[in-house]
Amino acid sequence: MARRRTKDEVLPLREELESLVHAYHHLQNEHKNASPESSVRRRMEDDLLQVRERFERTLSEWVPDEGLQEAWRVHLESYGPAPAGLVAIRPVAFRGVSEESGSTVEVRRRSDDELEVWVDGSLLERIEGEKDFQVTGRPVRFRVDNFEFRETFAASPEALAALRDFLEDSASPPWDYARELLADGLIDSHFALTPRGRRALNG
Repeated sequence: MARRRTKDEVLPLREELESLVHAYHHLQNEHKNASPESSVRRRMEDDLLQVRERFERTLSEWVPDEGLQEAWRVHLESYGPAPAGLVAIRPVAFRGVSEESGSTVEVRRRSDDELEVWVDGSLLERIEGEKDFQVTGRPVRFRVDNFEFRETFAASPEALAALRDFLEDSASPPWDYARELLADGLIDSHFALTPRGRRALNG
């Protein structure tokens, strides 16, 4: 099974699906070799069902393209090559624009304790820690090379409204907007609100 992800971590979507496919194929082979009607065989049937259910949840939650979903199901059943066209989601810890220069900045996690600062699409520097981005009140400001960047959000008003309804009404998570909200750093992979997400809703 795939490992548990930590808060704000890059969602290695392709890797997670591949690990589930690998686990499924391994269990299938073990199941074929198990004695009929044995308790081991029945346990493996339960394990196969659990892996398949997790595989389907991952597809439905994070892969919006139905054609790509079906391609992954074919990969699971046929042992063929994994389909292309699926990349990891790298949530931002901060995104902003400079009112002086018009430049844009994105701060993304590189590791547990290191962040990358990208300005106008180019990697500028790596920094440690992220306490500047843990506030939960109004949007923050971030300085790079004497330029101040005002925080901005890319998630659509519809996605923000759906997220707010989910948090206020305890309704089902708005899966239709999951990738959009995760990519903008507003939720983590378990649909928990991040500090940036709180700033977006409070702003």
